[in-house]
Amino acid sequence: MRTRWVADLVLGVRLAVGGGRASWARLALTAAGVGLGVTVLLLAASIGPAREAKSERVRAAALDRAEAGAAIEARHVSVSWRGRLITGVELAATAPDAPAPPGVGRIPGPGELVVSPELFELMRTDDSMRARFPESVVGVIADAGLPRPKSLIFYAGLADAHRGTAHPAAGFGSDGTPATLPPVYRLLMVAAIGALLVPLGIFVLVATRLGATGRARRLAAIRLVGASRGQLRRLAAGETLTGAVLGLFVGVAVFFAARPLARFIEVEGVGFFPTDLLPDPLLGGLIALGVPVVAVVSALLALRTEDVGPLGPARAVALPRRRAWWRFGLLGAGAALVVATSAIGGYWQVMADARLAVPLGLGIALVLAGTGAVLPWLVGQVAHRLEPDGVAPLLALRTLRSDTGTPRVLAAVVVVLTGSLTLQVLLGVAAHFTAAPPSDTPDRWVLDLPPNTAVRPLEEAIALVGGVRGVSEVRHHDLGATRVTSTDCAEIAARLGVSDCTTGAAYLVGAGPAPGTGLLVGGREWVVPRYRTVEADEPPGLLVAGGADPVLTAVPPTELVVRGDPDESFGDRLLAATGRADRAVTLRRPVDVGQVELFTSLRGGVIAGSVLLTLLAVIGLAAAAVDQVFERRRPTAVLAANGVPPRVLAMSALWQSAIPTALGIGLALPIGLGTAWLVAPAGRFRVDWTEIASTVAAAAVVVLVVSLCTLPALRSAIRPASLRTE
Repeated sequence: MRTRWVADLVLGVRLAVGGGRASWARLALTAAGVGLGVTVLLLAASIGPAREAKSERVRAAALDRAEAGAAIEARHVSVSWRGRLITGVELAATAPDAPAPPGVGRIPGPGELVVSPELFELMRTDDSMRARFPESVVGVIADAGLPRPKSLIFYAGLADAHRGTAHPAAGFGSDGTPATLPPVYRLLMVAAIGALLVPLGIFVLVATRLGATGRARRLAAIRLVGASRGQLRRLAAGETLTGAVLGLFVGVAVFFAARPLARFIEVEGVGFFPTDLLPDPLLGGLIALGVPVVAVVSALLALRTEDVGPLGPARAVALPRRRAWWRFGLLGAGAALVVATSAIGGYWQVMADARLAVPLGLGIALVLAGTGAVLPWLVGQVAHRLEPDGVAPLLALRTLRSDTGTPRVLAAVVVVLTGSLTLQVLLGVAAHFTAAPPSDTPDRWVLDLPPNTAVRPLEEAIALVGGVRGVSEVRHHDLGATRVTSTDCAEIAARLGVSDCTTGAAYLVGAGPAPGTGLLVGGREWVVPRYRTVEADEPPGLLVAGGADPVLTAVPPTELVVRGDPDESFGDRLLAATGRADRAVTLRRPVDVGQVELFTSLRGGVIAGSVLLTLLAVIGLAAAAVDQVFERRRPTAVLAANGVPPRVLAMSALWQSAIPTALGIGLALPIGLGTAWLVAPAGRFRVDWTEIASTVAAAAVVVLVVSLCTLPALRSAIRPASLRTE
């Protein structure tokens, strides 16, 4: 019995590879489709090891702080440039054997700089960037010291004037756990994985079903010579297994051939070195076993709906019956999981607790899977119930009644579209949470100063910037429940809108201590002066017009407020000037640059995955459409021979794609936006209709282009030669 099984599988393999040009074409089509799916699966399986490799390099470059045995003095600095964050460390060796950072030959001295390749290229091509780093570049950081190929990092020599603000370190390499991602980022990442992997599974399933009609005809011929139904299943399994295994090898070859390109490809902050992209062994094994199993199981399930007899394949039932309960069950289960998770902990607790974020992401994935499952059922319902007057739409609907390939591949496009709509709204909400209140005075620039910074050199550097109209020193004193802010009258008038400010005047916002109360400021006794209570959109506290109070003036300022030009270039020029005095001075912006990069990196990953899956869907749609035209070439040729104009047949092909596409878009819009509405907190739900319209239009254009690509195959199918038969 086992020998018979093996013989039938071997015969199925021989049918796949030895059936002539038609069999080779079907085998190549299946292998290409499965291979592309395997390539993406291997890429997804490599993300975990790639992130771990990146974390190892980050830990190796982290400073090992130590009070005793310190060989280095270091100071972390960050530079923002045109919305991009540049991080660096200023170093000074305190021992002869001081270790150098990973990827760097030696510790740079004062006035020297070692930069990453990407930063070196920006400094070479952009004068404003070069102005931010006036030191002499003495080296470029090697790959071992870079988190990703296009990282913007640097190491600089620590100037003697800033050694008082540096901290001691024993060397590089930290054993501590890496910094964890913000919970909202983890939530969005889980949702993104579900949005990208669900359509990929649909694509692999459809790719294994290409050429199914031709396979059924060959099996019918074998049935004619006496093969049993059990033998036919084994033959079909062997033939399908051949295409899946060949596609597996194609996918592995394409993955490793394309891996070197990773060094040059980075989408909005997401990038890895080629050596980082190595699939996890367990996931790689699951892919190697799972893809052939999925292919064989899908082929055997397809045979259950067909009766392959000696006279040819026939449907076991008149038309495939698509059950709706489990499809809507997936949607309902996903929506219920999203609602239940949000109700148990509330939105903010979900954002802070990863144990709640994971089921919320799983609920989103179930909603997406349900969306892809509902579309074929919806297409079948429309195809059975509509009876249009036109010949072209009528032919299209009659074809859609028995067509399972096109709705399934379109389901992948719809899942990508639904997930994209959901993530667009959630990313907008998350970005809104990280944004500071926008400034109502665009000509007011706030510089945050590091501790113990010499203010005089900074003010002299700022005075040389064209367009500066004034500089205010701001000193903050947190005295328990009271915050005292000391600055000049120009800044107080800008914050509170008062017009009676004079030197020594005081104003209270909210509640505060009574006049005459003694407080300790900088180790010295200070008495609260008489003040006037005002209402303003400012944090509660006491604001004092400085200049006359020696206790408040003795405390170093924590920020400088510069009034100047409102254009963005002024901010770059301001930082370029202050950077020559102290690069650790940062410009406060309406949005935190680091958080913006974090969310744009996720957005970049979603965009990259969506584009790749859309390309896969395009290939799958084209393959399914060409396969269907090839399999239906005889009925199409009969229609053309009986006088149906080719233009009508072409319009029928377009209608056949347009109807499911319209239904899919109509399904994706409410489900995608509705899921985002369930996840987003009340009052934070915002929709950018321009982005939504662009996403929907892109999906519609993809399907239209694929439909137009099938017209050459249709022109070939309506030739009289297609009427010939054996």
